[in-house]
Amino acid sequence: MVNQITFHPESERLARGLNRCVAVLTSWTGVVYRSTSPRYANKDDLLTGVGSKASGARWNPPNSFRTIYASLDPQTALEEALAHFQYYGIPIAQAMPRVIVSVRVKLQRTLNLKDGKTRWLLGVSEKRILDEPWRNKQDNGQEALTQAIARLAYNKNWEGMFVPSAARRGGVNLVVFPANLKPPKSWLHIINLEDLPTSR
Repeated sequence: MVNQITFHPESERLARGLNRCVAVLTSWTGVVYRSTSPRYANKDDLLTGVGSKASGARWNPPNSFRTIYASLDPQTALEEALAHFQYYGIPIAQAMPRVIVSVRVKLQRTLNLKDGKTRWLLGVSEKRILDEPWRNKQDNGQEALTQAIARLAYNKNWEGMFVPSAARRGGVNLVVFPANLKPPKSWLHIINLEDLPTSR
């Protein structure tokens, strides 16, 4: 794993773009879905974001900040989970079993990168977001475009971002920064929490 990541060369330009996006931040309340392995499908681990902080993912550099990845529909959640196995040529059968959990969300400051006006203010096209080879960049010690956007949004104390799914055409993901949530106005609640075990 790469310990040091070189910031994306467009970081300063992206920071200026995010400053322009302050005017289009929105609040949001709704339900999202997470697909996880049975190992992490428990009350203690499901919403920590610790795993992504350590390993990095499309929207956060490794060894950076806790990030929770969810989708607006269960199909996209599953496709996002399976994309990792498909990328590395691992048979889908070996990715099973999976557990899909629904989570009720209330956020105050979210950036909607599915919105064309927001992307225009930021100065980044949807194609660039979807085509970004974040794994290759990360493996070479470079911060991906998507990781840079999220890092800068996190540093602004924003709570989350709606982003297009690269795994399922038309799908939408919600990336949440749990450290930036400010209860009681912002929160994440697992639906049917009583049906999940505690961590072993």
